[in-house]
Amino acid sequence: MRYKCIVSYDGYNYKGFQVQPGEVTIEICLKEAIKMMLHKDVKIYPAGRTDAMVHAIGQVIHFDLDLNIKPEAIKNGLNSFLPRDIRIVDASIVDESFHARFSAKKKEYHYLVKQREPSVFENRYMAYYKNLDIDLMNEALRMLCGKHNFKGFCSGSVNPLKDFEKTIYEAKIIKDGDYLRFIFIGSGFLKYQIRRMMGLVLEIGAKRDSLETITRVFNERDPGISHKIAPGYGLYLMKVYYD
Repeated sequence: MRYKCIVSYDGYNYKGFQVQPGEVTIEICLKEAIKMMLHKDVKIYPAGRTDAMVHAIGQVIHFDLDLNIKPEAIKNGLNSFLPRDIRIVDASIVDESFHARFSAKKKEYHYLVKQREPSVFENRYMAYYKNLDIDLMNEALRMLCGKHNFKGFCSGSVNPLKDFEKTIYEAKIIKDGDYLRFIFIGSGFLKYQIRRMMGLVLEIGAKRDSLETITRVFNERDPGISHKIAPGYGLYLMKVYYD
């Protein structure tokens, strides 16, 4: 049986999703919970690998079991072994052709910014930037939309043979008082891509950089130009779309 789970987590205390030797990650916690519940090692496949301190509302994983267990039992059982900052919010049985990563059509990420200093109850969940020009940032987001080579907006450690062409279908800002929610919906995102885009957009909003830098990053494809990386704790994987 192939199981699909939607996972929500507070990523602040974790070194990202992917297993890393000597580090506590989301994947390690999920694998340990499955092992404690089923007394066996199970390989899990995520829709994507979030960075250190990045949160998720709708991360998706799948795994295969040679057991027929009701999805509700999977959900409740895993939650009983998981830390309180990692939750299975939904579980279902899917066709064996489903793949959490390769079946995904679009991904939606949000980045949260507060324009006044966050309280002690907020500073793990949003970045702080003041005196931002929203019109300038909206223009920057419009320039990022469409199909582009995003090599200049990703980590320099990404395999050079990787396909750097991605499509951003929508990028916008929703303002609510002192809070700004940046929304990105795209075909997929490279390592650090959203955080590098956000770093530059916020610098443009603070008038410490210009819109022309976006064009330069696209033309020169040099990650050194988009060197400002927004903090991981402001970023959320909100939803993975499969149709």
